[in-house]
Order: sequence, then structure tokens, then C-alpha cells
Amino acid sequence: MLIKSIKLHNIRSYEGAEIQFPAGSVLLAGDIGSGKSTILLAIEFAIFGAKKGELPAYTLLRHGKKEGSVELKMGIDEKEIIIKRTLKKSNEDIKQEAGYIISNGIKKEATAEELRAIILDIMGYPKELVKKGKDFIYRYTVYTPQEEMKQILYESKDARLDTLRKVFNIDKYKKIRESCSIITRALKEKKRHLEGYISDMGYKKMELEGKKNEIFEIDRKVVELSPKIEELKSIIAARKASLESIESQIIELNSLKRELSVAEAGIIHKAEQNNHLNDEIKKLEAQIMSLQKELDGKKPDETPSVKAGIESKEKEIDDAEISLRNISRKIRETEVKIEQCNETIRKISQVDICPVCEQKVDDLHKSEISSREAAKLDVLLKQIRYLNEEDGNIAQVKMRLRKELNDLAKELNYAGILKIKFESLSEKIMLKESKIVMKESIKKEIAGLNSRKAELSQKIPMYAESEQKYKSMKKEIDSLLPQERFLELEKNKYETEREAGRRAVLALEKEINEKQKAKDKLAYLSGLSQWIDELFVKLMSTMEKHIMVNIHFQFNELFRNWFDVLIEDENISVNVDEEFTPFIEQDGYETYIESLSGGERTSVALSYRLALNKVINDIVATIKTKDIIILDEPTDGFSTEQLDKMRDILDQLNMKQVIIVSHEGKIESFVQNVVRVQKNENLSMVV
Repeated sequence: MLIKSIKLHNIRSYEGAEIQFPAGSVLLAGDIGSGKSTILLAIEFAIFGAKKGELPAYTLLRHGKKEGSVELKMGIDEKEIIIKRTLKKSNEDIKQEAGYIISNGIKKEATAEELRAIILDIMGYPKELVKKGKDFIYRYTVYTPQEEMKQILYESKDARLDTLRKVFNIDKYKKIRESCSIITRALKEKKRHLEGYISDMGYKKMELEGKKNEIFEIDRKVVELSPKIEELKSIIAARKASLESIESQIIELNSLKRELSVAEAGIIHKAEQNNHLNDEIKKLEAQIMSLQKELDGKKPDETPSVKAGIESKEKEIDDAEISLRNISRKIRETEVKIEQCNETIRKISQVDICPVCEQKVDDLHKSEISSREAAKLDVLLKQIRYLNEEDGNIAQVKMRLRKELNDLAKELNYAGILKIKFESLSEKIMLKESKIVMKESIKKEIAGLNSRKAELSQKIPMYAESEQKYKSMKKEIDSLLPQERFLELEKNKYETEREAGRRAVLALEKEINEKQKAKDKLAYLSGLSQWIDELFVKLMSTMEKHIMVNIHFQFNELFRNWFDVLIEDENISVNVDEEFTPFIEQDGYETYIESLSGGERTSVALSYRLALNKVINDIVATIKTKDIIILDEPTDGFSTEQLDKMRDILDQLNMKQVIIVSHEGKIESFVQNVVRVQKNENLSMVV
């Protein structure tokens, strides 16, 4: 992979810039804080997208801007790849938007995560490493920020080994061992459960044998009960057959008894109805006599003339109300005119200058206007006195008409009451006559019922012998049925117990079978647990150790070689121990990295970085970023002699593209290309 160019739009200190990256060695030169590292972060953003915690979106978008973008052009396997990612600011946050990738002229739109997956596939990064979240291969082969490279040297050996296991893609062996530990714990728990589950298997077998014996005994009792039940059923069936032969006579007898009961009840009911009618007729006769006496000499309808009088009075009242409303309206109009006259007289007495012509108003003019308005006022006062008198007269007429109307209404109400009483008299006379007719009808019905009762009373004694025989036989059957029911219940009880016993046997057989399977599984799990603990885990540890030994040997050689190139001092030497911790000897004594000078510490970090780059590129054969490396301030604290060694470093790297970020001017003399960056008034640009 080679980087060809990158375009920045509103990214950190850049408003707009395009940087070309030719093949060979390229120096990003500029003062500290000029914007060099922003270019490296933009490259990382284009490839991987924004990453929470490592490269969040809000750290990339230029302050005060609502959107920004990065477009990166690369060459991979002779294909030109163009990637564009965008940032957008919303009300609450800054987020990366969808972008696109162009490969050999074919453009594909994609979300941020889809772009990441496509690019990592093009770069040949193993999928299992991509899923680990951090971009370890890119971080330790292509671009490592200066502070992160030193961090791996200073952190604890366990953290360093975990990081290197992920970088070399051999952390799977540790995960396998950890997973095996979880599995063996789970297996032990499962074994304890199975051991507890099968602990009562012997007791269950004894219980099964006991249940089978119980079922055998129940079968014997059922066999004994069956003949007894059949004998009782035969006797009951014979009695029921005899009972059915006389049942028709009993049915006829019961029918006659029911009919006799109905006739007797009918006679009683009709007698009650007759007595009730006698009472009602007497009551109606008394009411008729009272109404006839009250209405003697009166006519039933005298309302037409009264209604005509009421309608006439109501019309006269309506006319009076209309007159009153007209007079009231005229009074209000006259009062308004009186108020206007008074207001004019008041105003003319107070005015000195005419508001229209702006001339002085003399007393004569005021007097004329006041006299004219006074005359009007006198006429209006006479009118309102007349109208008030007229209003009073009409109101008295209206009151008289109201009184006359009320008197007529009382007459009409009395006439209505008389009419209702005449109608009630007619109704009661008709009702009395109908009840007399009903009384005669009931007398005839009572006579018929008495005749039928006598007839039924003669027939019923003829069936007395059959009834007695039926009762005796019914009593015998009723005494046999409980015995049959008891024996049936006993048999059903035994059959229910037998069915429950069979279900219990099936359940026990199933449980014993499952416990036997559990016993077999326990034996299998015991063997599996022993195999994992004694063979598999040891094998994984041996494999990891073998791989780590090979990596350690290669890494140690590379680390020492790169350090010897940077520092030609026989009194200081470096190695890495089994935990990949730098081991430093100076003047024959072990020393710590913190005790070294700034340039020596940087040399250790750079050597470690270059060794990592070489080992990873050799181990992970599929990656396509082996031709490029980015060195971020690799000469921090270097002496002049150490700076000269960077030329040898670049020659020995033998890579198609080396990008160096530095503010050291001397490096310009041994790189092929220089890209200068400067910042003016918080705005970075390429010059």
C-alpha cells in the first residue's frame, strides 16, 4: 500500500488543503503545533473512521464548522483506491456520516462501518484481528503515535504481553486456556449435579419393584369383585323388567291424580274469582251512584264559548304589549335627544374659540344657540310627559285583561273536570255490566269442574293394587342399587390405583433410565475433564510457548540490530526478556530505561517499533501495508550523531514509502521529498 494524496476540508486547524505523497522517503516538516500530526490522524480517520475513545469525531471537526471531510487516495496491488469520509455537526453531537470508496473507477456508497469492513478487507487484515476493536496491525506496523510507542515499554509486563499476543494474533492460546478453565469449572459443577442426581438410583429401583407388586395385588382384587358385580346387575335388571310391565298403569294413575289436583285447584281459583267479582261490582255500584248525584242537572261540554273568550283576551294582551314596547322605544329616543340638548347648552357656555374657524365666539352667539336648544328641550320634555302617561294607561289596561283571562281559564278548567267525570261515569257503567257477564261465565266453569272431579274420584281407586305393587318393587330396586354402586366404586378405586401404579412404574422406569444415562454421561464428563486438564491445556501452553520463543528470538535480534545502528556504543547493549521487556546493560551493569538520556530512550522506543514492524509483517503474510511506514517524531532528543544515523535507518528499511513527521531541519538532507506545513493565526496550510 502507498499513500498518494489526501484532501482535508475543515479538519482541525485546516480549512482546506491537499497534500501529495510521492513514493520514497517523505518528510512532513514544520514547527511544533503547525498541523503535521493532524495529517496523520486524517489518514487514520479515512481508513478506519472515527473511534470512540481513540479518535472521536468531535476531535477532528474544525471549531465553528458544521461539516468536514477527508478524501484519501491510495495505491494497493496496482489498484487506485479513493476513500472519502465526512463529519457533520448536529444540535447535540458531531457524527461521521456515510461516505464512499472508489476502486478502479467503480464508486460504492457505504456507511461508516461498511467502509471500515471494505477497506480492511482490501488491506488484507485478518478478520479475527479486526473484530478485536483496536487496529493493532496498523498501529504497530504503519503508524504509531510517539507517546503510544513509549507506553508499551513502560506498562506492566502482563499488559505488554496481552498487547503483543493480540498484535501477533496468538492471544487465542491464552483465550483457549481461559475458556478451558471455564469449561472445566462448568464440567465439575455438572459432575456434582449428576452425582447428586444419580445418588438415589438404587432406592428408585427398589421403589419400582414395590410398585409392580402393588399392581399385581390390585389385579387380584379386581378379578374377585367382577363376578359379584355381574350377579347384582342381573338381579336388578330382572326387577326393572317386572317394574316396566306395570309402569303404564302407574302412568295412567299419576295422570288421573294430576288431573284431579288440577280440577280441585281450578274450583278453588274460580270460587276466588267469583268472590272478587262480587266485591268489584258492589264497589262500582257505589261509585256510579256518587257520580250520578254529583252530575245531576249538568251538561258534559260547555267549553267552546270559554275558549273563544280566552283567544280574544290573549289577542288584546298581545296588542297592549306591542303598544307598550313602541312607547318605551319612543321614550328612550326622546331621552337621548334631551341629553344632546343639555350637552350642547353646557358646551356652548364653556367655549371661547370656535374649533372649526378658530374665531372668538361672542356672548350673543352663545345666547342664540342656548335659546334655540332650550326651546327644543321644552318641546321634548312635553313629549316625554305625554308618553309616560300613555304608558301608564296601557299598562292598566293590560293588567285588567290579564285578570279577565285568568277568570276564563278557571272556567275552562272546571268544564274539563266535568267532562272527565261524565266519561268516568260511562266507563264504570260499562265495566259493571262486563263483570256481571264474567260472573255468570265463572259459575258455569265451576259446575263443569265439579262434574269432572266426581268422575275422577270414581276412577282412581281402580288402580290402588297396581300402585302398591309398583312401590314394593321400586323399594327393592332402590335397596339393590347402592350395593351395586358400592362394588362399582370399589372396582373403580382399584382400577384408578392400578392406573396410578402403572404411571408411577413408567415414571420410575423413565427416571431410572435417565439416571443411567446420567451415570454414563458422568463417566464421559470425568474423562473429558481429565483430558482437558492433563492434555489439551498443556498442549496449548506448549504451542504458545513454542511460537513465542520463535517470535522472541526474531524480535530480540531485530531489536538489538536496530539499536546498534542508532547507538554505536560498546558500553551499552539491549535485549528483551521472555516478557518482551527491554533489558539494558550499561558499563556492565543492568540499568532501567528511565535512567537513559532522552536520545537513548527514543532509540530504544524506535528500535522496539521497527522490530515490531518487521516481525508482524513476516508473521501476518496477508497484509498489504508492508511497503509503508510512518514515523512520528522518531528523533526526539537525538544528538547530532544520532540524527545522522537516521539516514542508515531509512536505507535499511528498504520500503517503498517512508513518511517522517519531524521538526528537525537536518532530516531534510537525507529524505527524497519534503512537505512543509505552517500555521498562521490558527490556520494550517501546506507551503
